[in-house]
Amino acid sequence: MRDIVSKDFVIVDLSWERIFLNIDIKADFDGDVEFKLRWFDRKTKIDKHVSNLELIREITWGETVGIKYKNHKDGIYSFSINLAAVQDRTFINNGKWHILAVTNEGEYICSVEPKLNYLFDDLSRVFRYGGGKYAYNISFSSYSEDEVILAFVLNSYFLIANKKWRKRKYIQEALTFGGKFNRTYLYAVIVLIRIYYHIVAALSPKKGKKILFMSETKDYLVGNLKYIDDNMKARGLDKQFKITYSNRRAVGLNMSVFSWIKVVTSIARQDVIFIDDYAPVFGFLNLDKRTKLIQVWHAGEGFKAVGYCRFGKEGTPFPAGSAHKKYTHVLTGSKKLVHIFEEVFGIEEDAFYPLGMPRLDGFLDPETIREFKERFYGNYPQLKNKKIILFAPTFRGTGQKMAYYDYTKLDFKEIYDFCGDEYVFLIKMHPFVVDPTPIPKELQDRIYDFTEYPNINELYYITELLITDYSSNYFEYALMEKPVVFYTYDREIYELTRGVHRSVKESAPGKVCDTFEELMQCLSNKDFQVEKIKQFVEENFSEYDGKASEKAIDQILLGKEI
Repeated sequence: MRDIVSKDFVIVDLSWERIFLNIDIKADFDGDVEFKLRWFDRKTKIDKHVSNLELIREITWGETVGIKYKNHKDGIYSFSINLAAVQDRTFINNGKWHILAVTNEGEYICSVEPKLNYLFDDLSRVFRYGGGKYAYNISFSSYSEDEVILAFVLNSYFLIANKKWRKRKYIQEALTFGGKFNRTYLYAVIVLIRIYYHIVAALSPKKGKKILFMSETKDYLVGNLKYIDDNMKARGLDKQFKITYSNRRAVGLNMSVFSWIKVVTSIARQDVIFIDDYAPVFGFLNLDKRTKLIQVWHAGEGFKAVGYCRFGKEGTPFPAGSAHKKYTHVLTGSKKLVHIFEEVFGIEEDAFYPLGMPRLDGFLDPETIREFKERFYGNYPQLKNKKIILFAPTFRGTGQKMAYYDYTKLDFKEIYDFCGDEYVFLIKMHPFVVDPTPIPKELQDRIYDFTEYPNINELYYITELLITDYSSNYFEYALMEKPVVFYTYDREIYELTRGVHRSVKESAPGKVCDTFEELMQCLSNKDFQVEKIKQFVEENFSEYDGKASEKAIDQILLGKEI
């Protein structure tokens, strides 16, 4: 029988008594049951020939260890596991372990209560021994196959002190012969890239006049980069500085050798590099000390954890040498955001320029808004005189390769009926989500797929209501003081597996809806909690003056004090 994460066997309590791990499992089951620990390895891949929702789970099962419960009362099985003598007086081995409930109907993976999951970090333990050179680490985590039930995972690892922790051991990270071969090849390429970079950098004079606008996630200039570039040209500074551009979609993709040589050559020649997102190439390079690397992060304040906010979770950045550590400075939207991005990038407070978001320059300019509306409705006359709802959620999954959105959480027919003759519903998916939005053809006169529209900020001008989830897109939209609704159908699962900066329910500047039914009721009743967005604007935009590009250029390039 296929293993199933069970909602009938739920871990409801964990506690420690020195080396004893105490576990309570609530069982909604009447028959005979035994319990086991079972080692497993779970990997996720995407079959490119099917929808991203149809992910391939590769699970390897290993040894099993029987565990006995101390007592059973009122449907609760209580365990006190001596970790020093789990089996034949030994500890359990390195790896991830499920707790299985074995019945006459099959073996079931025990799940865990979300409220207990929130305490996992505090429940982790490190047992040091051997004069502090070794440690036995027990931690707890979870995952979800269906975005409803959390599978419980016990992580058991014997660790040894890593005196050279700043040096990444690419080859040792691989566990198979094929993996080690690929890692050896990767490391050889990295070494050659580094050598080539330093040769070109040494041969390139650095006089502070060469500027690179760079993106590894988009093949065109957009957002903060574009606004800084436009401002430089408007001030005639493109005559004073030599500006070059490197825009390509490289993150998560295999790029040609020629493409890499071109990018590294361009990087090596620069005095100042502006980037707007994650660029893994900088993780391989130690930049020339005469070169400034300025991160003009594309997002404002969101909920989803990124960078070192996720440290310890799947996909966490490396402790040293991460691309985020290479920024000489970071541009942020406000002073309040400095503390958040200190954690995201793992760099010090003094490295930040809290000058505002360049892409919000002139955002509230009446003439800009008027001209856009005239142009937009000229292109989409069928949307004129309609109230526009913009639905713009972030992706699910651990990164670009695994990105998806569960479209089954949207009832397109119900949305269509709600819209009637008054509303239209525009959907703009995160660019990582490659699956097209499956809007039925007969509903496309009220529901539109705007995923390919290049600039979401422009759409805010004609938007009556924004619906999002954990994305930071509400940050700039808030300046218009129009309502935002947060549709978080997987809120607890997302918070516990993907990770967030802070509780969505407690801090979202608008109504939070955890079910589609709540969302539709919110829309019908116009229950948007607008007072929250007004308070958010007061707290986050008190310093907004619409001149972030100008200030960034003055301070970073011209050396003026702001």
